[in-house]
Amino acid sequence: MTSGNSQDEGNDGTIKSVAVAAQILEALAGSGGPVRLADLSRQLDLPRARIHRYLKTLRELGYVSQERNGERYWLGTRLFHLGQAAMEQFEITRIADRPMHDLRETLGQTVVLSTPVNGEALVVAVVESENVVKISVRTGVRLAVPNSAQGRIALAYAPPAVRDRVLGNLSPDTRAETESRFETIRKRLYEFSSGEMLGGINVLAAPLLGDGDELAGILAVVGTTQDVSETRDAVAALQRQAAGISSLLGSDAYDKPEG
Repeated sequence: MTSGNSQDEGNDGTIKSVAVAAQILEALAGSGGPVRLADLSRQLDLPRARIHRYLKTLRELGYVSQERNGERYWLGTRLFHLGQAAMEQFEITRIADRPMHDLRETLGQTVVLSTPVNGEALVVAVVESENVVKISVRTGVRLAVPNSAQGRIALAYAPPAVRDRVLGNLSPDTRAETESRFETIRKRLYEFSSGEMLGGINVLAAPLLGDGDELAGILAVVGTTQDVSETRDAVAALQRQAAGISSLLGSDAYDKPEG
């Protein structure tokens, strides 16, 4: 029988080791350059041996870099890439805010913004409909293949290695069919889902593309089967807003004729 809290868990539920790692990274970030282990120990008021263990793990994970002689440490390249990803996600949320409201006004339904994460779609913003009965989607939810339009778009634009990981257990015929659907998504620049995640709920979604036509996000309209369908007008309204966002992100994919 174990106690309620582990030795690494604080009374408030926080994980002490994670807090220490964050303190080390923040100290390195605020240093303005490489920092010696002794200076980190003095700044954080922690034993050198303990900080060294954290630095060793952070270095192995790519979050910290170390001089060859082991004297000084600085932030690693992996944090740079994470920072870039965070900036892009927050930027797309800002850029998409007005178009999301405009699309809600045009179609009268809930509008959802997602960003791609390892072949899935992570919901980062929602503009709910103003209907008396409305569909609500929680931010932070991950939408995956095969039962969501957003998940299929995310995987359609994912690197081949990610698609191989997600689709690796499918039969050859099912895999070929799925890859063909991904190709259709990339060609027509939208996807439709009818009652797949929840009976009676439809989703119409379009990719938001950045420089190099890489997937930066997914814009979707969510509503009942009576309110959201794959009509020409609905697709046009969705793609009009997706095209505007994509243009601001550096892509002209929506201006290209289908080939």
